Amino acid sequence: MFKKHVLLAYTDLQAAGSRALLGLDPEHHKYEYRTLPVPEVPGLKPACVRGRPCAPAEQEFQPLQILNCKYEEFSVVVVNAVVGGGVCHHVVSRLLDECLRSGVEKITAVAALHFPHPGELLYETSFFTQPVTSAPALPDDLQVSDPILNLLVQFLLVDSLPTTFLVVPGHKATAGAATVADGSLANISLLQDTLTSITGLRFSGDISCSLLYKGTNNPQEVMVDLIYM
Repeated sequence: MFKKHVLLAYTDLQAAGSRALLGLDPEHHKYEYRTLPVPEVPGLKPACVRGRPCAPAEQEFQPLQILNCKYEEFSVVVVNAVVGGGVCHHVVSRLLDECLRSGVEKITAVAALHFPHPGELLYETSFFTQPVTSAPALPDDLQVSDPILNLLVQFLLVDSLPTTFLVVPGHKATAGAATVADGSLANISLLQDTLTSITGLRFSGDISCSLLYKGTNNPQEVMVDLIYM
């Protein structure tokens, strides 16, 4: 199902990585819409939805969205859902199983993370592959409380799959479209520009900025977010 190079994002605290990748520009790339079922985690809802009607060739985005490029060896894979820490291992395991089954040669993952004292706009950490930017690596003492990212690293180290993580510092996004105020707009643009420079793929800022982040429907998670913003 996947092409040789997977661009991977999930619904991080800012939905920056997911909105960046879902903006793959249909005017420059032909791609197929596919999804990836995870039977162990039923009932997932899209975290980001289109804020305007679909164009004739477009489709609504699914909770586990795949955009397979027709002419380039790239697959965009987005966990477009808020996945609880207790079940996210099912999603990560399913994704990486499909990577191995498809013969994926490289993963480039993008995300926004909370940094207590960010010193850079972009960080890059690579495993089993050479760096692709001049950005510094994530600090060794950074405490990462993101369960999906932690699981990704653990699984990828076991599978020895060449992976690059491109990470931007971010704060909890507000529901709705990306904004300057919460920093999501700048981070989406930075991730897209970086990906274009290293892959040649084109992304539409207009599409990404029109996506509406729905946030979480879990009141307990909302309370935790308010405490740790």
